[in-house]
Amino acid sequence: MSNQDGLIRSIDPHSAVLDSWPITERDILQGTPAASGKVLWQSDNQCLLNGVWSCTPGSFEFDFTWDETIYFINGRVEISDESGHSQIYNGGDYIHITKGTKTVWKVKQKILKVFYIRSDDPVVF
Repeated sequence: MSNQDGLIRSIDPHSAVLDSWPITERDILQGTPAASGKVLWQSDNQCLLNGVWSCTPGSFEFDFTWDETIYFINGRVEISDESGHSQIYNGGDYIHITKGTKTVWKVKQKILKVFYIRSDDPVVF
């Protein structure tokens, strides 16, 4: 189910048609992770947004230039930060990653997440 027209917007993350959001080749460490996503809502200044994102198995680096809150719907991923801390997240886990955090994502099973981003600068996908 999807509703993009009213003041209350909705999307079924399991059946949403996601757009290709390729991971930059230089950031891929192993495999061929394929990412896709869909923005559900974005503020007029493009600094706040939420949506759905998915990625197939593989590993890649990602530097957060914004604050992001994530709810993993399904899948399995190990996320490491630059301090060496590493943790595995599964469907049902809810996390927050602070702006400036450098991470390595090892997607073990295709992940599907919903996200909320707060940025100092406009975000364009």
